[in-house]
Amino acid sequence: MVDFALDTPSRVRFSPDFGRLLAKQWQETGDCEVEENPNWQLYEKLYEAGALLLVVARQDDREVGFLFGAIYNHVNAMQEKVCSLSTYFVEEGPIRALILSRMIDFALEQLAARGVFRVDAETTFEKSAGRLWESKGFAPKKIGYSLKLKAMPEVKYA
Repeated sequence: MVDFALDTPSRVRFSPDFGRLLAKQWQETGDCEVEENPNWQLYEKLYEAGALLLVVARQDDREVGFLFGAIYNHVNAMQEKVCSLSTYFVEEGPIRALILSRMIDFALEQLAARGVFRVDAETTFEKSAGRLWESKGFAPKKIGYSLKLKAMPEVKYA
């Protein structure tokens, strides 16, 4: 049986299961050109401000998945809350997709209870969860681009 619960950065930070999951998530969808080093101070500050959603999936008392969300007031409509879900992961296994699907449902229930107006979810091209997000009612809205400035060649301005 898989259970889902809200958790705190201070608790999961030192959990061996969680550390293992973070390392696997980083290998699968992280930025392979930089070393994994979670910003625990930021997670703590977000948590203290009520701006962090941290869901952990446990199977037989072992952590098997997680989902981080940042909650903030809409930039151009401060009366509305928005949540950005950009980091989530479930370890490999026969019911991986089911666990992720149920974890998303749990997260959406928690966000609705907090009065969140809109939820934005991210995925990667290489390991897309787009079909799962769409099955939950999410619609594709943005196309994003990324540029690594450290590796950028000299730019000539027109």
